[in-house]
Formats: sequence, structure tokens, C-alpha cells
Amino acid sequence: MNIVLNSKFFNTLSIPDLGAKAQELRFDGIDVNVRPGHPVNPNNVETALPEAVAIWQEQGLICPLATAPVTLVNPAAPEVEPLYAGCAAAGVPRVKIGFFSFNPGDDYWVLVDAARVALEGFARVGERYGVQTVYQVHSGPVLGSNCAGVMHLLRGFDPRWVGAYPDLGHMVLDGEDYALGLAMVRDYLSIVAVKDAYHAPEPEGSEPPFVPRFVKLGTGAVNWRRALSALKALGFDGVFSVHTEYSFDEAIIRQVGYADTTPPNLEEWAKADAAYLRKVWEEV
Repeated sequence: MNIVLNSKFFNTLSIPDLGAKAQELRFDGIDVNVRPGHPVNPNNVETALPEAVAIWQEQGLICPLATAPVTLVNPAAPEVEPLYAGCAAAGVPRVKIGFFSFNPGDDYWVLVDAARVALEGFARVGERYGVQTVYQVHSGPVLGSNCAGVMHLLRGFDPRWVGAYPDLGHMVLDGEDYALGLAMVRDYLSIVAVKDAYHAPEPEGSEPPFVPRFVKLGTGAVNWRRALSALKALGFDGVFSVHTEYSFDEAIIRQVGYADTTPPNLEEWAKADAAYLRKVWEEV
């Protein structure tokens, strides 16, 4: 089992400094965000990503995932080929694409069909480069808001090229049982996102009186022993990506560009998250 640091809130660090920070916080590697404003970005990914991974390897770190912008859902977009080529050159085995949106009044099954066409396109690109495309569970108005929804998108694809990226924090917000949800994605299970969440009370008179909020591990509603036990029961011994989202409500998380909002106690709680996850994993 490896625990990696999602780099979304560390975009001001140079590549060597990001690696040093991941070491300092006791992570095994980096989930590198390939986004505008980051050291590795869509404009330089073909050269910058292999260079970054080489530096991190010298620091004893792995890079199992490249996370694309949340808007990247078109396999024909010009940034797709360089991204997958950069991952192939760097030995990064997975790309996390963006999210397919749902708006009130949309025909859900029409959207699913269109999303599957897009995923088929990503799978073809990934097969050419030997890179898997993964789709993350994310609560809210997007397709794949739980594991059941993700399987509407993935079922029938070759799991070598299209994988599931369950997110335990978003699963608890959507009320999906860990063992049930993870069993649904078992054949596609690739990597697991780590965050904790709960429905936090708002001031009296607010509507609704509770809102989703993301917090450090062990202080939210995720039952980590049950969740990690369910993963172990499926034989999972892979990679966890810690997303370091703290004291955010979901309205912030859904905003494009929200990474400009730095969580409180970022480094202290990121280090605590890695230690907590490792401890519970060993206990179960």
C-alpha cells in the first residue's frame, strides 16, 4: 500500500521542493496535478512530467497518477495527446480526467451515452500510450456521483484502459455503503481517493440546516475501519491519494479554480492524514 499526496494545493512549489515536501509529510509519492498554474501543466507536460518523475524517483518517491483539469472530458481536445504522451514517457500509469456534468432537466441516460462515447475515445488514446484513464466518484451534479453511477459509465470497457477511482469522502456524502459500492467497481478498481466529510450544522434558521463539509481524516463521517476492511476484502493493496481538503463545504469544492483557496493547517493535517490512514490500514 502506498499513500501519495495530491499536489493541488502545493502548486507554488518547484518540482524538487514538492518532492521534499511530500517526504517531509511522510508520503510515498505524488499525485501530480497537470493543470494551469502548476509546475507541470498542459503546455509543458510532455517534457516537464518525465523530468519531474525522474527527480521524484531520485528522492525515493512514486508518481502513480496525473490529475487533469476538471473540465477535461473531450478525448479530442488538443491537450489530451500531450498529456498521455507525457505520462507514457514518464512511466505514470494513470490519468484522472474531469467530470461529466448534469444540469436540472437533462436526460440522464442521454448524458451517460455521450459520456461513454467520450470514455471510449480516452480508452483508445490510453491504449496507444499504455496509460489507463480513471474516473473519480464525486458527489454533486456530475455523472458518477457514487460507485453505482460510475458503473453506468464504465461497465463493459476493458479495465486495462478505463478504471474506477472511488472517493470515500464523497461516498459517505452520497450515503453509499462502502462494501456495496466497492463491490460494484471491483473489476475496475484502480486507485482510491482519501478525504473525510460530514454534514455540518449551519446557523439556526439556515436552509438547509446541514451542508456537506470536508475535514481531516478521523473527524468526519467516514468509518475508516469499515471502508479499509472492505478494500482489503477485495484484495486491494494499491495506491491512496490524499486530497487535503479541510474545512471546505461542497460549494467551494465544486468551483472551478477553487484550489486558489488554501485549506487551514494544510501541512499539519496532511501529515496527520497520512499517519492516520497508515495506522488504520495496519490495524484492519
